[in-house]
Amino acid sequence: MRTLLLILAFVICSFASNLNVAAAANTAYVLEETKREFIKIHPDAKINITLGSSGKLVAQIKNGAPFDLFLSANTSFADTLYKDGFAVDKPQIYTSGSVAILSVRGYEPSLNSLQNKDIKTIIIANPKTAPYGAATIEALKNAGIYDEIKHKIIESNSIGDALNQTIKAGDIGFVAASALKAKQMLQYTNYSILDSSLHTSIDQAMVILNNGKDNKLAKAFYDFILSKTAQDIFAKFGYKSID
Repeated sequence: MRTLLLILAFVICSFASNLNVAAAANTAYVLEETKREFIKIHPDAKINITLGSSGKLVAQIKNGAPFDLFLSANTSFADTLYKDGFAVDKPQIYTSGSVAILSVRGYEPSLNSLQNKDIKTIIIANPKTAPYGAATIEALKNAGIYDEIKHKIIESNSIGDALNQTIKAGDIGFVAASALKAKQMLQYTNYSILDSSLHTSIDQAMVILNNGKDNKLAKAFYDFILSKTAQDIFAKFGYKSID
């Protein structure tokens, strides 16, 4: 009986620890709901989520930031951490995202409208550190309009910042489509989804980091994100579920 109690105590303690997650900014809203559902199963879990551009989060991790789990906005940043020895296993794709063209100032949310002389500012995420920004630039180039409108482009630190800047000051912006599914964003209806054939698929991968190797909560949350419950949440926000 004493042995059983010790085992139960160990299990409870294992899931009562903190979990520090570094997550790409596009996942801000979907992770809020995913976290709530996870805590219903593990009520003692304390999950701290730090959002940012994937590239900047990778730099923080390499500089010793104590994150247990990293959710990237693409596969390459997660793969870099694995190859450089900062992650336990190879990256696992957990979803695929989409870019939306948004205007809160009445402009047509399309690639064709970007050359409109009345449109002075086009907000995107930094393509060097934010995969959604890289996808945007790729699409603009493949559409053959990048050189004509590049002088209008203003880069934000992350895709989350791009959304905020588009709402506050931009004529038009390229944002994460998932963010526009959040309750607090439903008022912004003047948007369209960027043609995904114009850019590389935004497959998003995650890795358990070395700091989370012995944190059972890290593996539990990792597995939960891949579960049907979480994948249904991601789908509700417009993400593509994994096969």
